[in-house]
Order: sequence, then structure tokens, then C-alpha cells
Amino acid sequence: MMEQKHNCQQQLEDLRKEYEEFAYIVSHDLKAPLRAISNLSAWIREDMGDNLEADIQNNIRLLQQRTERMERMINGLLDFSRIPRFDLEIQEVNVQELVEQLASQLKEQHTVALHATGLPTFTTYGRKLETVFQHLLQNAVSHNENPTREIWVEASEQADTYQFRVKDNGIGIWADAQERVFRMFYTVQPKDQHESLGVGLTITRKIIQFVGGSLDLQSEPGRGTEVTFTWPKAVY
Repeated sequence: MMEQKHNCQQQLEDLRKEYEEFAYIVSHDLKAPLRAISNLSAWIREDMGDNLEADIQNNIRLLQQRTERMERMINGLLDFSRIPRFDLEIQEVNVQELVEQLASQLKEQHTVALHATGLPTFTTYGRKLETVFQHLLQNAVSHNENPTREIWVEASEQADTYQFRVKDNGIGIWADAQERVFRMFYTVQPKDQHESLGVGLTITRKIIQFVGGSLDLQSEPGRGTEVTFTWPKAVY
């Protein structure tokens, strides 16, 4: 029995070391050459001044945009890998205030109408719940072509969980893409037309699975998207 326990502890330690090695490679060894490419392209533009032809200037701009996008993708991958290990502080969360604060940040760039009342206050992984709502509200606004982006956030209390519902009046998602949107870096809209990285729902579902909740997505093109998820009242 003791030997089994020792083996399990050793496996956990090995996994921890593998994660730390992975995190270092992602955050340092992959980012460094990307930053170098971005800097070199900026220096080329500066050195050439106004002598660059329009198509060359455009190519350099595209090069910089692609390297910036790749760095954001690396950050998204790193955030995904950190879910079981980071933001584990347990704190009291006023969900109503949290959602209103996140919506106010989105209102800086869009016209947003938030409909949210009666959301609970409870003790949980505060940062993780904030990340979930941040991604869901961001998606509700980003994938929306209406002059006013409307978002409905509701909650219902169950025996051991809260059930939250986030609904929008956005463009919706085709039925054959509704499972694929949870894949890392998958986007419904073409990447050259939309800045979304395709990591928000991937991270959202991973966090909800981590706390022991469940998630369901319902959507119809032109009629918006509704995400329902459960979150435990108590975490340990």
C-alpha cells in the first residue's frame, strides 16, 4: 500500500515537472523568436522609411499581425494548461456585480444592453468564475452584428449547484459547428475576417469541468446563442 502511494506521488511529481517544462518552453522558447520577427519587421519598415511600395508595406503589416496573433495563441494555450494549477483562491463572489463590471468594460467599444437580475453571491473560485463569464460575455458581443448587443444572464438555484444561463442576440452558430466551437483555436468566422482566437469556449468548458459542473450550448443562425452551465455551490 505504501509503495503504491509512493508511486502515485512520484507520478504526480513527474507530471508537475513536465508541466513546468512545458510552461517554460511555451512562455519563453516559443515567444522569443516571434518577438524577434515582429521587431525585425518594424525595424525594416523604419529603415526603409517612405521608400517602401504600398504592397510591401501591406506585407510587413500582415507579417506583424500574424506574429502578434501567434503570440496570443501561445498565451491562450498557456492559459488552458494552467487551469488545474492556477486561480485556486476561494473567495466570496457577488455574481451580479461581477457580470455588470464585465459588461461595462465591453460597453467601451460596443453598445451593450445587459439584462441581469437576481444573480447569487456565494463563495467559490472567484477568478475562475470571472474567466468563464468574461469569455461568455465577450463572445456574446464579438459574434454579434446588431447595433445593440443584448445579453441576458440568469441564474436558478438547485440542490448543490447554481445553474447560469447566458443568452445573446448574436449571429448564432450552425448546428454542425456547435461541437467544434469547443476545439482549441476553432472559429466559426474566417480568421482573416475576425480577430477571435477560438480559445474562449475551450477554456470555459475546461474550467467548468474542473469544478465539476456541466455546460450546454444551444444556438440557431440569426437567432443568437444560449449557454447554460452548472457551478457547484461549494468547492473544496
